[in-house]
Formats: sequence, C-alpha cells, structure tokens
Amino acid sequence: MHRTETMTFAGTLVDILVTGEETGQQFSLLHITNPPGVWTPPHRHLHEEETIYVVSGQVEVETGGRTRSLSVGEVMILPRGQAHRLGNAGPEIAEALVFCTPSGFEQFVREAGQTAATSAPAQVPDAEALARLGSLSTRFGIELLPST
Repeated sequence: MHRTETMTFAGTLVDILVTGEETGQQFSLLHITNPPGVWTPPHRHLHEEETIYVVSGQVEVETGGRTRSLSVGEVMILPRGQAHRLGNAGPEIAEALVFCTPSGFEQFVREAGQTAATSAPAQVPDAEALARLGSLSTRFGIELLPST
C-alpha cells in the first residue's frame, strides 16, 4: 500500500494517490486542489493522456482556442500532444482527480514540486516554482508553451 504524498506544484496542491510503481507504469492517479485564480502554464504532454474528473468547484480547461468549464461529476480527456491549460476561474476551491496514462507525470510533480507542509491550498506559483517547471519539463515530456 502506497502512502499518499502531498506536493505543492505550480500553485496547486497535489496528492499523489497511485503511482506508476504500483501499476506497472500503466497509470497514475492524482488529486488536485486548486485555489481560485490559479492556472497551469499552457503546455502539452508528449507521453501521456490526461483525464480530469471534477470532485468539487469548477475546473476550466483551455484547449484548441476554446474554454470549457467542468462542474462536479464532469470528465474531460486530454489526448497526448493536445495543448491545454487548466485553471480555477470560480470563487471557491476546485478539486479534481487526474488520471494519467501511462504513468510518469507523478514523477514530474515530485521533482518540480515541493513537499507540502500542510493541506492548505497552494498559492499562485512564484518565479522559483515556474523556473523548476521549466528546467525539468523536457526531461518528462512536457512541452511548456507561450501564454496567449
């Protein structure tokens, strides 16, 4: 049995629930807690598909020039290679499960993030956190894209 790891990653609190080590590298499962106003940088995953399932609040997904707002119980699949960014444009904390196939993204979270001291939501990422993302992204098959 795996002990959940909690990380602060790109302004989001991430609980690593299931790792590739536990699934023969087939998938990983993360729980994200995203405060209002926090967005990931625009990016694309070159190695994995990402499936988002909203647990509470609203998660917005920008992809293909459109923004889709996902409410509790809604799911969106982001195929590998599809440019996107996720955020919380709502007034309350948003929570989602993120299922990555195959696994590997959780390793990026571990290395680019920081161990969280509390379960309080993270804040807007600072320059140091964004620099860590940029320096490690290529190694993990994450392509950071310019903001539009």
